[in-house]
Amino acid sequence: MSWLIGTVTVASTICGVMLGQITAGFEMLGVMLAAMVLMTLRV
Repeated sequence: MSWLIGTVTVASTICGVMLGQITAGFEMLGVMLAAMVLMTLRV
């Protein structure tokens, strides 16, 4: 169930980048790292 949250987070981040809402690559990297941590901790 928690991997779904991480997947949605990554997907929304990618969509945000494609729409130009998130311009900072470091911010995207931070969000993706947070999603990976969530998926790892809540297995």
